[in-house]
Amino acid sequence: MIKQAVIEEAGSAAYLALQLWPENNLETFEADMKNYILSEDAVIFLAYEGQDAIGFAQCQLRTDYVEGTD
Repeated sequence: MIKQAVIEEAGSAAYLALQLWPENNLETFEADMKNYILSEDAVIFLAYEGQDAIGFAQCQLRTDYVEGTD
């Protein structure tokens, strides 16, 4: 199942992000995920297998310069 994350799931998304980027820390990722969840221009989706979060996607509309784009 894939669903849009709610604030209570920020820790699950942060844990998954830490698996991808272990040189960071869980607290920073959790704060970032909460900000994305609360933002009007961003969303976090979580993939679940049973009760376990097994994947995430972070999507965001950006208006700042992004390298390689016009």
